Order: sequence, then C-alpha cells, then structure tokens
Amino acid sequence: PDNLKALFRPVVMVTPDLAMICENMLMSEGFGQAKMLAKKMTVLYALAEAQLSKQYHYDFKLRALKSVLVMAGSLKRASPELDESTILMRALRDMNMPKFVYADVPLFRGLIGDLFPGLDCPRVRYPDFNDAVEAALVDAGYQQLEIQVDKVIQLYETLMTRHTTMVVGPTGGGKTVALDTLARAQSSLGLPTKLFVLNPKSINIDELYGVLDPATRDWTDGLLSNIFRDMNKPVAEGREERRYIVYDGDVDALWVENMNSVMDDNKLLTLPNGERIRLNFPTCSMLFEVFDLQYASPATVS
Repeated sequence: PDNLKALFRPVVMVTPDLAMICENMLMSEGFGQAKMLAKKMTVLYALAEAQLSKQYHYDFKLRALKSVLVMAGSLKRASPELDESTILMRALRDMNMPKFVYADVPLFRGLIGDLFPGLDCPRVRYPDFNDAVEAALVDAGYQQLEIQVDKVIQLYETLMTRHTTMVVGPTGGGKTVALDTLARAQSSLGLPTKLFVLNPKSINIDELYGVLDPATRDWTDGLLSNIFRDMNKPVAEGREERRYIVYDGDVDALWVENMNSVMDDNKLLTLPNGERIRLNFPTCSMLFEVFDLQYASPATVS
C-alpha cells in the first residue's frame, strides 16, 4: 500500500563484477599479469559452477574467490621467483581440491589443465609433517592409506589459511580419524594440540550460548560460550599451541547463524548479554564435523 511505501526505501542489489574485483586484488597482492590471470580465474569459477556436480557445500562466489586471492598473495611473497601463473594455479588447486567429491576431482583437474596449459606443479610435501602423520596413523593401529594421509595434509593446509573448517562426509568416512591424526601429528612435532569436542544439537540454544534473564538481568553462561572464552585466553609468551573447538553434530540454521560473525572476517562471537569474544587465530580454530550441509544457509556455506 502507498501509505506504507512512503516509509520504505528501495535498495537495488547487483551481482559484483568478479573479473574487476579479481584484477584489483591481484594487483594489490603484487601480480604483474593481473588482467589475464583475473580473466582465467573468473572463467574457471564460472565453468566449475556449471560443470561440476551440485553439492550443498560447493560455493564458487565472491568469498571463495577472495580467500584464494589472499592465499595466492602469500604464496607470491613466499616464493617471488616462481612464475605468476604457476602461483595462481597452485592456490586455485590447493584451496579447491579438498572440498570436491571424488567424481569431481578429474573434472576440475581438466578445467585447470585447459586454462593453464603445460603447467604442472607438484603438491608441496612437508617432510616432517608427512612422516608424523604416517607415524600417528600406525601408532593408532590404522592401515596407512595414501589417500587418507593426503586428506590429513589437506586439512592441515586448510587450517593454515582458514579459521573455520568443515569436515564433511558420511558416517564411517574417517572424519574423526583425520582430526585425531592431525592433532597427534602436530603434538608429536612439538605443537601441542587440544580438541574441544561438543555436540551442539544435544542441548537447546539457551544452554549452548547462555541466557540473559529478562526480569533480573542475570546472566547464565552457556556451554559453548564458556568453552569459547576459555580456549581464547592468550597463550603464555614464547609458547605455541593449537586449540580446536569441534562441533560434532548437524549444522542447521537454528544454532549456526549465531556463529556467522565468527566465521567471517570479524572473528567475533557475540553473546546475548552483549559480551564479545574474539577468536584468537591462529592459536584457536573452529571445526565442524558434519554429514552434509543440507540445512545450512548459503551465508554459512560461503
């Protein structure tokens, strides 16, 4: 109705021009051939979205692009002597490979091969860490599978660049083994790693995040807010350690929407009493161990 229309302000949203954003970010990260690389990158993401299978956890939008660009920048600063195309190809491959289902891996390899012809950059091997992972698997009495060791390495690489990681797969797919192996391997290399595991679906929202009594203004701490506050306390000077909070349960909009501010670049958990706790990355990270992301909103996935 017209009398209400006067109170609202129309807002127009447009899709971001990915090629231009890409080009500018590559320039600011120090790439000389930014225009060509930005074109290749946006084409790759458009093709990936069209040709790969539709999974709930796939996301080829702006945020996914941005994290690849940031990683490409850090790779370029780490090894400036490498060719720019090789650096970008490595970033694209290492950031995207871990999330593909088995059938999509050869398709994506084909796409990268078509866009970066003749480039073959082998996977980076971390001699100490690879050996530690293999030793941790053997110690726990598991068979040593090349593909499983590679999954742990992928998880390790993802945790280096992201502060929130989702381990997705069916029951019995080896998610817990991968997490435990990573923790044991890091601890054996002198980087003590603690996992705080909780099932967010086993209790209601008030018990998870805490509740503020509207009448008395009394604050009752929740399970998650308590663990989160404890693990984000600063580490003693000169000591390195890793603390991972593992949400072992279904991801759905009910409880995970409150985590969106922790998952994006703000890294802040806001509690109902107005308290804000910052995620102390890289010491602390969040991990989700989940069957699939069917009930997660696109905002959470991105």
